[in-house]
Amino acid sequence: MGDVVPLTIVVTGAAGYLGRAIVDAAKTRGHELISIVRNGDDGLVQDLASDDACAQLLSQFKTADAVIHAASEMTGDWDVHQRSSLPATQTACALANELDAHLVHLSSIAVYDFEALGAGDIVTEQSPIEPHPEQRDGYVRAKLAQEEIIADQKPTASVLRVGAIFGASRIMNAHLGIGLGPILLRLSAGGQVPLAHVTHVAETAVRAAENKGSGAVNVIDTDLPDRIRFISALSASGWPKLVIPMPWQIFSTLDTLLSFWRTRPGLLHRKTLHARMKPLGYDNALMREQFGDLKMAGFETLMKRAMRDE
Repeated sequence: MGDVVPLTIVVTGAAGYLGRAIVDAAKTRGHELISIVRNGDDGLVQDLASDDACAQLLSQFKTADAVIHAASEMTGDWDVHQRSSLPATQTACALANELDAHLVHLSSIAVYDFEALGAGDIVTEQSPIEPHPEQRDGYVRAKLAQEEIIADQKPTASVLRVGAIFGASRIMNAHLGIGLGPILLRLSAGGQVPLAHVTHVAETAVRAAENKGSGAVNVIDTDLPDRIRFISALSASGWPKLVIPMPWQIFSTLDTLLSFWRTRPGLLHRKTLHARMKPLGYDNALMREQFGDLKMAGFETLMKRAMRDE
């Protein structure tokens, strides 16, 4: 990546799990930080969903080179995201435009149309995007809507479609199956688990702020385990005690049969089932091309560190 030119970087969601890692990565690379938090004392306190959020922030600082937008609701239904995640993204776009700063948006690899892919396919930036957001959960629907907002209001932004983030205090993964106490119903064996270690994501976000590239990039680790390998490493934590294999396809028909049950678990929704359990591969060639090869440890090493630091 060559010599790093010090920048002033605004980080939204700076008190969150990923936000804290981004702040640390930016400081390590010599940048000046303006941290924005919803509450607490770790930065400028501002609810990004409020109507005057952009004006309030501009009254506190006048210049910045980049805005990394990591603030987002991680749970909640579509109504929650409409009230919070979407207006917060509009604020981030407005702030970047007012400051003439580059915008880096943290999206999700979940935005692809996994139902349209075949088993064994490789997910790349050219894979189809989900055409029916209303059939996905609130989080994925919000990520799709956020990308539309950015395409309209800040089309030069870097959009990072991040895999399943893991690290200290985050070792579980929704791509394994169904946990029932000490038992795991493993619904798939083949295919890669689309992991993204929190420190790798953070450094990639900072590098995106530095090189100001535009467009969508998948952000996932290079050493991706299949589900068998992941569970083998996870077992050192003491869970699961018992793994029962079960073909994921048997759940496909339940989406129609249980359509009356609106609050049913995610894997009882056909599109969620395909997104989490279909055996697929994931490619990070564009990420490595744009941001350079990060020094990533192997999966087992990262997993051991994460369990050690729980």
